[in-house]
Amino acid sequence: MYEALAQYYDLFMDEGDWIDFAVRSVEGKYRGVDVGCGSGEATMRLAYNRHDVIALDVSEQMLRVASEKFAERGLNIPVVRQSADSLSLPFKADFITAVCDVVNYLRRPEKFFKAAHDNLAKGGILAFDISSEYKLRSIIANNVFTQTKNDITYIWENSLYKNYVDMTVTFFVPTEKGLYRKYTDRQRQYIFSHEHIKQLLVDCGFKVRSKKKKDRSYFAAERID
Repeated sequence: MYEALAQYYDLFMDEGDWIDFAVRSVEGKYRGVDVGCGSGEATMRLAYNRHDVIALDVSEQMLRVASEKFAERGLNIPVVRQSADSLSLPFKADFITAVCDVVNYLRRPEKFFKAAHDNLAKGGILAFDISSEYKLRSIIANNVFTQTKNDITYIWENSLYKNYVDMTVTFFVPTEKGLYRKYTDRQRQYIFSHEHIKQLLVDCGFKVRSKKKKDRSYFAAERID
């Protein structure tokens, strides 16, 4: 799991506005963490915007890719292997970000929200986005996508269940001998409505600003107590 996805994530990743949203949401906040950092793109944007940031992810492979990118760019960004729903920091953070569907991978996002609230300083911001219920049920679910770049091909197969989508991504990577090596990664994304996520945040003690689009919802939650 994540072996091929981490290696080829940036090659096939579509550009979205989730990073811009997160960076804008934590403007003026100094020290924090990027949860579910993946290949580190959002983390680097935060660092370039003069934030003191730590990169967190549950995947060792993703952290390895992120670390290499940080080193190549001369960025001194610590990386820590830690899951979102067991978030525990040795300091009170000014901000926490979790971009590009991190919350969709959590069966019980309220555990992450509670942990984020406990690890934020008063006035601290939790900024994240989710793929919408419409996107996962009507576009992604029970569908197959394929794409080829740099002679690397992926096939992305998705199956809908009651409240989640199981995803299987198969990569075919050329070798020096003219053959192809096959890698398979499996993921699961949970389906949440905009209103449900907003209520979970309120229940955890956050003041919430949110924006709802057809395919994605955005949340900036402030710790107010």
